Amino acid sequence: MIEAFVERHTLFFASFPFVWIGAVVTASVLMRRQRGKRIFATSPAGCLFEENRTSGRELGGIRALGGASNALKVCVTRDTLFIMPCFPFSLMFLPEIWGLDHEIKLRRIQTIEERSGLFGRSLVVHLVDDRRVELRLRDPDGFRHALQAARQS
Repeated sequence: MIEAFVERHTLFFASFPFVWIGAVVTASVLMRRQRGKRIFATSPAGCLFEENRTSGRELGGIRALGGASNALKVCVTRDTLFIMPCFPFSLMFLPEIWGLDHEIKLRRIQTIEERSGLFGRSLVVHLVDDRRVELRLRDPDGFRHALQAARQS
């Protein structure tokens, strides 16, 4: 009896995971579009600093357990720090779950702390609302220089 049921519904059982994943990807794309978020990490106009395929995470709470390894794009413009996930990491609600998508006005940055750890140097960006974002950049000095130049202009 069970074998007959499984045989009749084999196509359903085989296709269900693909349909489910497609539905989650579609829902995440629609939500990101509705909120004005990017699917593909494109550079905003007037970048003073830009680094692709960098690593980072939001510190504090459960989000500190997650993060992105070589999946973020970091850009500094005259007044904003952009941290955005690269495709395909912008799908399936990953940026929303792990806090990987930020558009931070430079006036909201209090301090930048440098840390050395097992995986190398990282910068912790402290914001005025007590949130913290850790970034592992290949050019941390260029990042700091761009922030200084943006604040002076």
